[in-house]
Amino acid sequence: MFNVQIDLVDNEKIEFAIGSNHFKGIEGVGGKLFVTNKRVVFKSHSINVQNHELVIEYFDIQSVQFYNTLGIIPNGLMILTKSGRKEKFVVWKRNTIKNLIEEKIKGANKT
Repeated sequence: MFNVQIDLVDNEKIEFAIGSNHFKGIEGVGGKLFVTNKRVVFKSHSINVQNHELVIEYFDIQSVQFYNTLGIIPNGLMILTKSGRKEKFVVWKRNTIKNLIEEKIKGANKT
């Protein structure tokens, strides 16, 4: 439907990409969540009011947690950063995404 792409840095490869909403204030901004070998990136598609790109480096991630949207729908994924930010996403396949990000966090903490 929407062609959302990100600019990759040197030697970066997209390992997983999925349609997603990122909560910016109370707005669920539609776009795509990318998990690469170097970072997590959300990029909104062009029809949103709050167009943006969010980059989270693996070394800055404290934890990845699940939450239920509206308290009941099991499709929320929250990334807590070491600086205290809480970035919330609505995604399908959240188990897959969480596991992949947690693998990357372990690798980032070894270096």
